[in-house]
Amino acid sequence: MKVICNRGALLEALNITGNVVAARTPKPVLLCVRLAATATELTISATDLEVAIVYRDAQVEVGQVGEIVVPADKMRDIVRECIDDTLTIELVDDMAHVKGQNSFFKIYTQQADAFPPIPGVEGKADFEIQGKQLKLLISQTIFAAAREATRYAFNGILLAVKGKRVSFVGTDGRRLAEARGDLISGGGATEKDGPRAIIPTKALSLIDKLVDDPEEAVSFQVKENQIVVSTPRATLTSTLIEGQFPPYEDVVPKDTDRKVTAATNDLLGAVRQASLLTTDESKGVKMSFSKKGLVLSSSSPGAGEATVNFPCKLEGADIEMGFNPAFVIEALKAAGTDEVTLEMTAPNRPGLIRGGPNFLCVVMPVNLTS
Repeated sequence: MKVICNRGALLEALNITGNVVAARTPKPVLLCVRLAATATELTISATDLEVAIVYRDAQVEVGQVGEIVVPADKMRDIVRECIDDTLTIELVDDMAHVKGQNSFFKIYTQQADAFPPIPGVEGKADFEIQGKQLKLLISQTIFAAAREATRYAFNGILLAVKGKRVSFVGTDGRRLAEARGDLISGGGATEKDGPRAIIPTKALSLIDKLVDDPEEAVSFQVKENQIVVSTPRATLTSTLIEGQFPPYEDVVPKDTDRKVTAATNDLLGAVRQASLLTTDESKGVKMSFSKKGLVLSSSSPGAGEATVNFPCKLEGADIEMGFNPAFVIEALKAAGTDEVTLEMTAPNRPGLIRGGPNFLCVVMPVNLTS
């Protein structure tokens, strides 16, 4: 194999594929990336056996087709520290030769046939989503997914296609975020027969990084235990999370009788102020709604007290609720709209934050001592 590469494009490819290279493994080949040259492009591949990325780099001049498997960190460090616009990579015996204008490196390689095979797209994609829409769906739900591994199905985002619409849902048991969007193509013929899968949050974060052009189409193919996501420059394959995602539709309150509409950024600022004097022991902020507006308050024996008055109009009876301010702040930041509505039923029932017709976040209340 022999290729002349644009150094900047190659570094970008190595940075992205490096995200799935195993940090620790008894298999040395999983610490490597595979560089495979065809007549027209160079593909850079990496896998940890659960998630895999194949990145396509067309900014190359191929002198000889072939493939090499080299340590990911060594190759990335060399490409990052070189200052040349182009680098030549050539396989000589069992060594990868990397040449710049004034530099020359030899790297020991692994056997190419020892690198795990990476499945790709087979046949037609199940559906396509616009890149800008996909990035929004991810940002509006990934923050609500569980971070601990005790409830495995919660460590991912549910993707559910219904007709020509798609829903992303994340929950950790204390809050739930749902975002909905339109498909470019594909999907189910009815509201009940579309693909459904739980995607690991790690894979979803990588998918977000792969979307370069907001107008590009991103294709999805859902298999029995895998999902394959493809953009014009890369393909990601991930093992799906097994298990049952909770019936999230049942969690969304449907009988709310109190409603407040507010400017998103203004409410966000008020919640942030009220949270300044909370501690790990007293994480809650009291939100007292009345016809006079909203009063946010917090107190902690070790920190002090905070009171913030926020003008707003309440539809329905007065109500006082306690929320973890971090959950409210993250929901408001994810809403993506100038205005949000906060809907409530009772102090011991979940609150519902809506940002337009396509985003909602259910937040469980917390008990606060007076």
